[in-house]
Amino acid sequence: MAKITDEKLLQMLLIHGGVSGAAAACGLSKAGIYKRLQDPDFRSRYDSMQGILLTTAAASMTDAVGSAVQTLRSVLDDPEAAPGTKVAAADALLRHTCRYVEVGNVLRRIEALEAIQEHEEYT
Repeated sequence: MAKITDEKLLQMLLIHGGVSGAAAACGLSKAGIYKRLQDPDFRSRYDSMQGILLTTAAASMTDAVGSAVQTLRSVLDDPEAAPGTKVAAADALLRHTCRYVEVGNVLRRIEALEAIQEHEEYT
């Protein structure tokens, strides 16, 4: 089995999206990578880097939300758009809006529960 530095393995895990892809790219066994992931320091570095990657991707997608909504609205408002196209745009807009509202509600409820729990810990 080839010796791969932690930095290289972390990079491969992030680039290839997980253990299977990283193992194939590095020539390591999946078991060997899972063993490295059990090391608390290595796992902490991986989780931190993965968090940064996800935050960056989320920010990029958030920047595009306005354009995506405007695109769907323009299809809805286009008098020449086929009815099926308008229905698909309306459906997409409604589904994504519902999902956005649902996630927002869940996050607010979690935050409220965490606040209650934190308050109970200090009383």
